[in-house]
Amino acid sequence: MLGKLAFRNVMRSSKDYLIYFITITTLFSLMFALNLVSWSDEVVFLSENMDTFKSTIVFVNVIVVVVISFLINYTTRFMFEKRSKEFGMYLLLGIPKKKVSRMFLLENVLFGFVALILAIPIGFVFSQFISLFIVQVLELPQIIFIKFHVMAFLLLFIYFVFIYIIVLFLAYRRMKRINIYQLLYLEKQNEEKVIRKGKHRMLLFVFSLLLGFFAFLVWNSQFQLDLVQDSSVLTYLIFGLCLFIFSIYGVMFSVSDFFLSLVLRKKEIKYRKDYLFLVRTYASKARTMGFTMGTLGVLILFTFLFLNFSSLNKGLYDSIIETTAPFDVSVHLENREYLEDVLAVVSEDYTISSYVMYDIYLDTNSNIEKLLPAYSYKSEPYDRLMKVSDYNRLLEMKGKEPTSLDNDEYLLVVETAGMEFVKDSSIKTILLSNGVELHQKDITTEMFFYGLSNESYVVVVPDEALKGLDVFETFLSIDTREETTSALEEKLEIELRDVLCGFMEDGTSHCENYRITVQGTTVEESNVMTALVTSICVYMAFIFAAIVGTILAIQSLSDSAKYRYRYTVLKRLGVRDEVLYKTIRKQLYILFGVPVIYPFIISFGTVYLLNQIYQTLLPSPTAYLGYFFLSTVIFLVIYVIYFLATYFGFKRNINQN
Repeated sequence: MLGKLAFRNVMRSSKDYLIYFITITTLFSLMFALNLVSWSDEVVFLSENMDTFKSTIVFVNVIVVVVISFLINYTTRFMFEKRSKEFGMYLLLGIPKKKVSRMFLLENVLFGFVALILAIPIGFVFSQFISLFIVQVLELPQIIFIKFHVMAFLLLFIYFVFIYIIVLFLAYRRMKRINIYQLLYLEKQNEEKVIRKGKHRMLLFVFSLLLGFFAFLVWNSQFQLDLVQDSSVLTYLIFGLCLFIFSIYGVMFSVSDFFLSLVLRKKEIKYRKDYLFLVRTYASKARTMGFTMGTLGVLILFTFLFLNFSSLNKGLYDSIIETTAPFDVSVHLENREYLEDVLAVVSEDYTISSYVMYDIYLDTNSNIEKLLPAYSYKSEPYDRLMKVSDYNRLLEMKGKEPTSLDNDEYLLVVETAGMEFVKDSSIKTILLSNGVELHQKDITTEMFFYGLSNESYVVVVPDEALKGLDVFETFLSIDTREETTSALEEKLEIELRDVLCGFMEDGTSHCENYRITVQGTTVEESNVMTALVTSICVYMAFIFAAIVGTILAIQSLSDSAKYRYRYTVLKRLGVRDEVLYKTIRKQLYILFGVPVIYPFIISFGTVYLLNQIYQTLLPSPTAYLGYFFLSTVIFLVIYVIYFLATYFGFKRNINQN
């Protein structure tokens, strides 16, 4: 009897909670899909970095489980409040409270269990699309088919059980503490006002905005290049993020009074069109949903942050390829005679189109090293110099215009981040240890050996200025007609190890210093990290956005049924359907739009601050604007889907007889 009644109630309420049901089915499907991908041997073997994918997904899913628990618990509580009068009638008819509780809990388990069953085939299909995304990002020639894995299902089932243990425990405790009178009138109750006086809420609104501005200043103080290695930065960033969260909650608790004050202050606005009706309707809900709206605002903020972080990192990895591996093959050796062996190994599998062998010289006067305190770590600082002729040959390989120097000029070449430390340098003249005096001609970031030596700069001087100075390092840069792969780097490592490594008289092994960078390896590693970061960030962003959309949809659709008589009265007063539907759209615009505005502003501010660090590694100082626009579009696509579903459901409810 109890099971039949629970099943009937699930079928009866499925239409009212269709958006919720679709959302949790989709979320379980995505969790299962990522579990399948992370447990796929074919995916893990693509790269060494893929080993971390499995553990990362487990950690991320723990966060996702908490967020989904919030959604299901919120919806369960909402369903309980909506049906409280029905449960009160059951108790009045003599049905024991335990049986009523079991029926309600069973209904929720049936909802979740059906979503879990549907999530398995849907998640399996999703996993194939994720596989296609990884194949495309990694530029692999073959398609990877994701197979069913028992551990992926077991993890999903564990997540499901954990979620519903929490949700059912909270629901059971809620049922246990309530009496018949409270059940009969619970549907008419809302969240209590935290701050009852409108004047106090306005003060809270202003204070919350100031708190958000202060959080921005805290973050701004830490996003400086000279602080990137300071261990206290993370503490300040977490503190600033907490301030942002408190600020969002404060604004959401008090924003309704801000809107009311704008509308009610002037009669020409107050009685214009349907403004008073819209604002009153929103204010009556927002005043009693402060905590819920604040939580939605925080979720929206994290949605924007995840999407923008994904985009910024994609731009960062693209820049890293150009910085650390500007040529197809780059080699650093202490002895020039072995560079011919490198050319021979590369030419076995690739066609060499051009190459340059060049030396870096040492100047013990250290004119430039002291300008880069963030990078200087040597106990005996020295400058690194190279011939302008060698530098021009590297520029030629990159298809760029050569530079020219007079006999008394030098060119300072720094990696991009180092430009902040030297662009306003007062040292325009340097004196080399061999007595040559040179004047600075320019500063540029066209640097081609940073990835090999981890040095942040080089001084390009006329060839004649290097007389008497010692050779410090030797480099070889090679361009091939074919695209290189990580297999070439492995082959070069083996070949050079045989040549440069040997045994000392005491039996210990010894290798000369060398380093190899193959562009194909760097591209593969960058693509792997891009795939990992993008998939995880988009996954988290979608879940957060979906939860926000679902909660707003449930609230709106409930209001459409609860206050249907309001719209009926408007129709009887002669309001045409077109005008009524326009008012409904405006009402939903406000409900869906207000929680987005403030988190949107905060997220733009945080991305702007992140750009202060990232801009030195991105294609341009304004590239973050394009990334932010793309992230906003992705969020709006998800959000608009929920908005449209809510709008059509709203229309259906008010038109029911």
